[in-house]
Amino acid sequence: MLKLSHKTLIIFSGVIWLAVGSFLLSLGLNFLLHAVQDMRFLEKNNYPLLNLFSSVFSNAENTMVFLIAVGLIIGYSKGRYVLGKAAVKGVERIYTLPNPTYLQNIYDSKYYILLAGMMGLGFSMKYLGIPADIRGLIDVAIGSALINGAMIYFRLAFTKPLEDRS
Repeated sequence: MLKLSHKTLIIFSGVIWLAVGSFLLSLGLNFLLHAVQDMRFLEKNNYPLLNLFSSVFSNAENTMVFLIAVGLIIGYSKGRYVLGKAAVKGVERIYTLPNPTYLQNIYDSKYYILLAGMMGLGFSMKYLGIPADIRGLIDVAIGSALINGAMIYFRLAFTKPLEDRS
């Protein structure tokens, strides 16, 4: 079994959050882009957010930029205030483990249950027929939140352990 140092486990966790966040951010941007293209070129009107804000902005592209900005702001807030706390707790938990420790100890069982639930919600969005503009906004927000949380992991990996600070 592979044993890793605390610092390596923290960086590894940050890399996981960064990879998943980048994937979701890219996916969300693609959903929004396809929704705008469908609306503009195929004249489809089954995109509630684009329809709602198109009257405020001059065209669908400006509405898409607005939705991306809203998603990034929501994601930043969630990443800083919710996922940031989860990252700090995760780092504190890693520091309670023996050094070095097994890779399988990176997360506790509650985290894996939460992860499975979040993945289930993500997959269910595909089958529930949620419009692409709403899915795009959600994926942009979650993706940017995870990227922000990953940065917190990286910051904590390259500072002194939390209990050594005075």
